Amino acid sequence: MLINPSEFIGLEGITHLCAGGETPMFKSHLDSVDRFFRDKLLGEEGRGKFEAVSYRCKEKVADLFQVKADDIAFLSSTSEGINLLVHALDWKPGDNIVVADVEFPSDVLPWTRLKDRGVELRIVRNKDWRTELDALSEAMDDRTRLVALSHVSYFTGQRLPLKELSDMVHSHGALLSLDVTHAAGVVPVEAEYADIVVSSCYKWLMGVHGVGIFYWNRERLPDLQPPFIGWHTPALMPDAKDPSSFIPRKDASRFTPGNETFIGVYILDNALDELHKIGIPNIEAHVLRLSRRIWEGLTEMGWEVITPGAPEERAGNVCFMAEDVDAVTHALAAENVLIFGAYGGVGRARVSTHFYNTDADVDRFFEVMKTIPVTRPSNPVTRDFTKSVKAAETIG
Repeated sequence: MLINPSEFIGLEGITHLCAGGETPMFKSHLDSVDRFFRDKLLGEEGRGKFEAVSYRCKEKVADLFQVKADDIAFLSSTSEGINLLVHALDWKPGDNIVVADVEFPSDVLPWTRLKDRGVELRIVRNKDWRTELDALSEAMDDRTRLVALSHVSYFTGQRLPLKELSDMVHSHGALLSLDVTHAAGVVPVEAEYADIVVSSCYKWLMGVHGVGIFYWNRERLPDLQPPFIGWHTPALMPDAKDPSSFIPRKDASRFTPGNETFIGVYILDNALDELHKIGIPNIEAHVLRLSRRIWEGLTEMGWEVITPGAPEERAGNVCFMAEDVDAVTHALAAENVLIFGAYGGVGRARVSTHFYNTDADVDRFFEVMKTIPVTRPSNPVTRDFTKSVKAAETIG
């Protein structure tokens, strides 16, 4: 056990195996919220405290990502970060973007807005639920401007080899946009291998909605300009004589046009203290051991597990297929065992283990799963999934 379950709000009597969707909240977050409220009433002094907590939090994110704090910005969400990149890069007709079909919609749909500018979206199909680097490479050519992928797939649980992926993408002269939402907080993230990194904070990072991480690799993209501008963009407030003149900040905070969601940053700051206290190496080892138990147990029971078995190819998510996912998740929930169900009508269920989970949680999961008949989707799932992502090629 890496942490006592009593440190969380309302976790008593619940087997919580859905960190890939939502995580329970630390009781100590209540102190963070109280501190924010007290700082807020201090007026100008309080604003200074907001900025101090924000920068301290960026230092903790930077430590987690093995980069510099000045290269980190806080936005409202992962989706905002990807849309920012859509509008910030100088696209040319004939450019193309490569994505995988098992990506989260926020990693696919924003790029469709470039269709009218003559930019092609190339969707690489999975092979037996795996995203293969060779297939990604085959989809690329000398007009590939960017590859947008997740470090760990929300849908399959596959963890991509980051250095190999980076080398492959950059050997083609393209940029790598990386979503680490299902990696950050559970496995190491070497952000410098990518050009842009985005992450949500309400899952494995144990924060809340309203705060998203945006990492800008200034060595690879030194001239990236903010497409959305506000009072926070300039290094100095514009002079009253010429209020339209400004110079953007040198660091990544240029991409935050207005105030951050400071209450969320206070909570994230506290969450990162807890994660650093335990240590990502300890969390990874713990999670990989528990997820291995989930993977082996579901496989032995006859469920179709679509997450790779090798530890270096997975993280905290183990995903399996079922004809009626809702029936499975509801049967588990009725016994206070929480997992995450289907997305987009595809029969996939996701079991997520994090640092607060124990072997007893895994035992309880299988105790209930043994009462649920093993089912497989009645239709060819790969074909159905292909139909579901086909919409991304026509939006725009």
